[in-house]
Amino acid sequence: MKHHGITRRRLLGAAGVGAATAAAAGGLARCGGSRRRDELFFGFGADTVSLGVYESIIDLYRRKYPKARISYTYADHFGFFQRLPLMFRAGTAPDVMIVAESWVSGLSQLGGYADLTSFMRADGLTEDRWVPGSLNPARIGGEVLCLPIMVYPKGIAYNATLLAERGVPIPQPGWRERDLVETAAAVGSGGDRIWGMPSTFGLFPYDVATVHGGLPFSVETRTMTATDERMVSAVELISDLIHEHRAMPVGAQSQYAVNFTSGIFGMELFPSYALTAYREQIGNRFEWGVVPYPEEWVGTYQNNNVAIFGGSQRKDEAWHFATFLSTDPDAQRLLQPIGTPALATAADEWQRDLAPEDRELPWEQMIQGMGNQLVAYQGGIFNKVWDVLGQKVESVQNHAAPVREVLREVQDRGTEILRA
Repeated sequence: MKHHGITRRRLLGAAGVGAATAAAAGGLARCGGSRRRDELFFGFGADTVSLGVYESIIDLYRRKYPKARISYTYADHFGFFQRLPLMFRAGTAPDVMIVAESWVSGLSQLGGYADLTSFMRADGLTEDRWVPGSLNPARIGGEVLCLPIMVYPKGIAYNATLLAERGVPIPQPGWRERDLVETAAAVGSGGDRIWGMPSTFGLFPYDVATVHGGLPFSVETRTMTATDERMVSAVELISDLIHEHRAMPVGAQSQYAVNFTSGIFGMELFPSYALTAYREQIGNRFEWGVVPYPEEWVGTYQNNNVAIFGGSQRKDEAWHFATFLSTDPDAQRLLQPIGTPALATAADEWQRDLAPEDRELPWEQMIQGMGNQLVAYQGGIFNKVWDVLGQKVESVQNHAAPVREVLREVQDRGTEILRA
């Protein structure tokens, strides 16, 4: 089985510009099917692989439910996200849509998603149908805004060949953060173009903030929490890896701004959607493996979901199709090429069907670890807070700025943003 990556990290930051661009670009339906008044309308972002997957699922639904009438539309992932805010405001969004976890929180402020709580209660649908943490992105403001279809377990990838050359032990499940730091420091400090970890870890402030279970703000109270000790210890970890242990290059060393597949790094954060890229780009150049996060780590939750448009006039039909995507074993099986199925039984089958070398990865531990991971809430003014945090983390990386001082600045500036 293959995973194909879905780049979503920067989508929310471009939402405002995207809406204007989309307005000028004309109808989304030109990228896929056309909308008909007597049919359920399904929308999603897709590359070539995922387009084929979703078309297969639509065909399966039509075969299982011959009376169902459904059409669809699609664009590339970025283009689809760009259109959603405009379609929500105009009341023209698809009845059913595929949304990443960050899109749920980011666009929930527009009121575009239907609350699915009553539907779940009526059908007796409970969270234990899916892998741990699957409803984490859905629960916003006391509502359930989506159902999971795919999840992306995470761990730490390690270059077994490089570690062996350096005489460094292979990381093992149950390891601690101090083991990660010692391993990274022992692998190299760039003197011979070898490093413990790439600095890309620090490029995404979401991944830094959640390492120890922190977030820079509370969505519920709309107050800043950037000076929380969990935030402090997470940013100090990045600072120590760069400046004390010299196990990670700073941003100024852009010649090293390549990823794990280059072979010059001992370890890297591993998202499961990168599996295919790892296999294709690394090939036989070196041996590698994956270990679960260190015991102290929490991390950022990532998945894909199915949501229903709050303005849909076909909510019962939409719910039927949404639950088909999320809970039908055959539909979940079709999703395997682009992610780990969210349905617990389908995830077990997915693991058994992997190629032997991929089946050996610690999927069960990584999937179980998702239950504690945090959703990096994004969208609206929260994006401005993330931007401030990203700039300040960069100053820690590049200039060894004092961590507590930097986070105090984030706290103060974020407070101004949230009050405005």
